[in-house]
Amino acid sequence: IAASSQPSFAFSKLQDLRASFERLRGLQIDALKAMGFDTLLDDLASICDALTELDRINADMGVTDSALTMLLQLLESAGEQPLA
Repeated sequence: IAASSQPSFAFSKLQDLRASFERLRGLQIDALKAMGFDTLLDDLASICDALTELDRINADMGVTDSALTMLLQLLESAGEQPLA
């Protein structure tokens, strides 16, 4: 797996695990109730939501980076030409 795809792959696996664990929500199993399993699932959901938001922000920053790079290239190519 390429380094740039590792975070996406890891997040995808985390989402898959979350979906698998969600099937256990609300089961009346003493061990799951004792460890607060449903609360842990809620915590996992919050983490996944935060990671989704960070991914969106990262994508927005990529667009901004591209726009700034293009602006710098235009300024460099203008050289000593006065701007209108």
